[in-house]
Amino acid sequence: MKKEIITQSDPKSPISEVFRALRTNLQFLNKADQCQTILVTSTVQAEGKSWISANLATTFAQSGSKTLIIDADMRKPRQYKIFQMNAAPGLSNYLSEINDSGRRQKIDALDCIKKTEVENLYLLPSGNIPPNPSELLMSEKTLELIDSVTINFDVVIFDGAPCLLVTDSTILSRLVDSTILVTSYKYTKIDDLKEAKKRIKRVGGNIAGVVLNRVEISKKKYENKYYYASSNTPALRNDRRSKTNNAEHKSSRDMEDELDLIKRIRVDSKKEKTENDDKRINDYINDKVEDTQKQIQEEIQNSKRFKSKVEVPSDKAKEILESIKKYK
Repeated sequence: MKKEIITQSDPKSPISEVFRALRTNLQFLNKADQCQTILVTSTVQAEGKSWISANLATTFAQSGSKTLIIDADMRKPRQYKIFQMNAAPGLSNYLSEINDSGRRQKIDALDCIKKTEVENLYLLPSGNIPPNPSELLMSEKTLELIDSVTINFDVVIFDGAPCLLVTDSTILSRLVDSTILVTSYKYTKIDDLKEAKKRIKRVGGNIAGVVLNRVEISKKKYENKYYYASSNTPALRNDRRSKTNNAEHKSSRDMEDELDLIKRIRVDSKKEKTENDDKRINDYINDKVEDTQKQIQEEIQNSKRFKSKVEVPSDKAKEILESIKKYK
């Protein structure tokens, strides 16, 4: 197994802790929405979705959940490389009922599942690359697969193809409980992310959240936040005390900067709230003025109508006027 599974090779690293936090958030969703099947996809390629899928599945397995990761990217699969296994037989062989030798054969999905080096973690590889992955995923065999694996596993994670390039993940998003969109720092375009979200929502998929990958954060800041990141460091010698003092001074300086930032955010938020309140009050006053003006106009029109009715002479008055004219 490659070192890409950092949650297994370095479980005390800050990155491993981030994956555990992601697992915890999804477990809370599990309580509310029965989030047992999870699709991990991205907008385009090279955003790190396969790496996210593998490490997220590993953290679920480490918590004691019997976990299955399915490599549903049948165009450019990577999970078999990460876990160093054979790609076939796998998902495409099960869906097409064609074995890795190219012969027609009914295949049981459970026979294609392989146990990884991580305890409680299993892999269903992609299989042979088919000419029609989207059509295979739209078949009834996909529903049968999901019914089968959800009975035998606590958590099932699908590593899907990028959803803006092909429709594979859009199809899967309708069948799973939740979808995670993986984005890459300074690489993913916001318009692409909006379009991916729109496509998944359009077919009835449920988006659990967005993972921002490859964020540039210095190692020092991580070590200040996670006390166990360097828990195996031996006691410092006397000649390193000055470096320790400098580090502590830098840490306190970082804390002061963070406090200043928080204060500025609070001031800005209060200012924004005041401006919003003033805008609401002005809008309310303007609405009241418009309503009052309308009422005044209506009263004026009514009074004019009433006045015109009074000025119209009655039949008796008409007779008197006619008699006066004759008299003259």
